[in-house]
Amino acid sequence: MAKKPKRSGGKRKRRQTGASAQSGFAAGRVRADDDRDEEPGHHRILRGGRNRETLAEGPTRGELEVEVREGRVAGIRAADLVVEPKEGGEPVVCRLRKSTRVPHPEANAVAVGDWVRWIAEGEPPFVLTEVLPRRTRLARTRRGRDEQVIAANVDYAVVVTTAAEPPFKPRLVDRYLISVGGGGLEPVLVLNKIDLADLDEIEPMVAPYRRLGLPVFAVSAQTGEGIDALLGFLTGRTAVFSGQSGVGKSSLLHRLTGRELETQEVYGKLGKGRHTTSSSTLYDLPAGGAAIDTPGIRSFALHDPNLETLHAFFPEIVEASAACRFANCRHSGDGGCAVSEAVGKGKVEAGRLESYRILREEIGG
Repeated sequence: MAKKPKRSGGKRKRRQTGASAQSGFAAGRVRADDDRDEEPGHHRILRGGRNRETLAEGPTRGELEVEVREGRVAGIRAADLVVEPKEGGEPVVCRLRKSTRVPHPEANAVAVGDWVRWIAEGEPPFVLTEVLPRRTRLARTRRGRDEQVIAANVDYAVVVTTAAEPPFKPRLVDRYLISVGGGGLEPVLVLNKIDLADLDEIEPMVAPYRRLGLPVFAVSAQTGEGIDALLGFLTGRTAVFSGQSGVGKSSLLHRLTGRELETQEVYGKLGKGRHTTSSSTLYDLPAGGAAIDTPGIRSFALHDPNLETLHAFFPEIVEASAACRFANCRHSGDGGCAVSEAVGKGKVEAGRLESYRILREEIGG
C-alpha cells in the first residue's frame, strides 16, 4: 500500500495585511504572558516608532458614541484590573485590549496608581480605552534594562526598613532613595519594629537620613508607637510603601488603614521574610489619601540612575570631594583623596562612603 505523502510544514499561517504587516510589528498588541517578568499584571506593549501611526491618538468614533468613564487602578490580579471610579462608587474590573492606548511603551503597560479610561457598557470585565500619562512613578530594573513600574502617580515613597528582624540594611535603603528621586517622588523613611531594638541603637540608624532633611518616622506596627504621627503626615496624599521582605509593610498598613492584611512571620536563619504581598494594592486612608502596598523584594536594581540623583543623597561626600587633588578621584583611599581624609576625621561615615562607591560604580560615573 502506498504511503500518503506528508504535508510540508505545519498549520497554514494566516497572511497579515495592512500597516502592521508592513511595519513588521503587531500594532498596539498587549502580551500578558511576557516571560521576562513573573510579576502579576506585567503587560508588555509590542510597539515601535515605525507603527506609531497605526493606533488612534485620541478617542475613536466608537468611543464617542458610548459612555467612557475614568478611574484609578487599585489592584492587578493576572489579567484583571480593579479600578476605582473617579466619581466614587464600587470598583469595577477592566482588561487591556489590543486597541488600548498606552503612552509609555518602554515600561509595563499598567501599574497600580495609573489613571485609566474604560467603556462603561456591557458586562465586566470592561474594556480599557486608554492609560493616561504618569505624573510620577516608582520603578526598578529587572532582567536587563526594562523598566518595571511598581506604582504610579503618587506623592510620597515611604521606604520601610526595620531596626531588627530583618536587620537594618542602609545600603538597600540608599538604593530605594535614589530610585525614588529619579521617579519624581518625595522620599519618607520609616523605621519599623523599634520595639525589638534598644533606644540607643535606633537614632544612629536614622541620623544620616535626618541630616539629609528627609522625613523620618520611628514606629512599631506591633505596639502602635509612632503610628499617629505617620498617619497625620500622610493624610490627604498618596503614598507607596516599599521595602525588603519581612519589614512589616502589611502590618504597618493595617495600623494605618484599619484593614486586615495578610502577614506571615519572618522565617529562616538568614532573617529573610516571606513575600506576603504578591502584587501592589491601593488602600484608602481613613481621613483622606491613599496608601499602596507593594511586594517585598530582596534585591533592587536601579532604573535609569544618574550622578545628579546620587549626589543629592550624598551631599557630605560631594562637599568633601571638592578638596580632592584629582578631579576624577574615585575616593578609594588613593593619595590626595579628601573624602578618605574626611572619613578618618569622622566628618564622613565609612558606611556612607562604601554605599556611595558601590552605587557610583553601578551607575558608571
